[in-house]
Amino acid sequence: MITLSIVELRLLLRRRVTAFSVVVVPVGLAALTLFGQKPDDPALWGRLLSTNFLLLTMLSAYLVSLTVFTARRQSRVLKRLRTSELSDSAILGGVLAPVFVVGLAQTAAYLVFCVATGAPPPQDPVAVVAGVVLGVAVATATGVATACLTRTVEATQLTGTPVLLAAVGGMFMTASTEPALVTIGLVMPIAGPGDLVARGWGGGVTEAALPAVPLGLAATVLWFAVSGVVFHRAFRWEPRA
Repeated sequence: MITLSIVELRLLLRRRVTAFSVVVVPVGLAALTLFGQKPDDPALWGRLLSTNFLLLTMLSAYLVSLTVFTARRQSRVLKRLRTSELSDSAILGGVLAPVFVVGLAQTAAYLVFCVATGAPPPQDPVAVVAGVVLGVAVATATGVATACLTRTVEATQLTGTPVLLAAVGGMFMTASTEPALVTIGLVMPIAGPGDLVARGWGGGVTEAALPAVPLGLAATVLWFAVSGVVFHRAFRWEPRA
């Protein structure tokens, strides 16, 4: 499995679409943060960093897992790997582990860069770490679930768009002052982990954060469950007709 993961990691940089997500997206967000207007309030920093975290996660972990998984299935790589000594779970883990690890590394590098260039340190590091891990994990799982419904690599641009739009919409809704919009926004993909990052960075998870945090976490669990159901029902080792 480790050998397969290393091979997959190298392949991420060979395809232009995945290389763009892995390299250009985090560098671009770092440049925007460096040269853009910097907030004075830690809470505003939390919202800014959580917004960029959501964008980075969706444009990297989600799109890369969607593209990679679809490409490996359509090129019959997954089917050929089943003839090896690896188990089915080891094959899936070997293909997806690099996406998850790269997503975590990108986010960590981006946040460290922001602190080094002027952002205040997080008030609640545990909440930030939990939000980052949950966000990258659910983005990867959702990408795989979307890939199960996607016939070709070219079609990923179409099948991935609704989830991307929902995530961006949730990002704006959670920043609203209207409780109803915040509630709807927290149900969107990655919104719960993003909100956790914002609260952990800006002021910690306090009593004032309730019930937003439990709602966001419940929505995250729901997205994991939905992704699992889709994977269980629609997953194919062979190319989709």
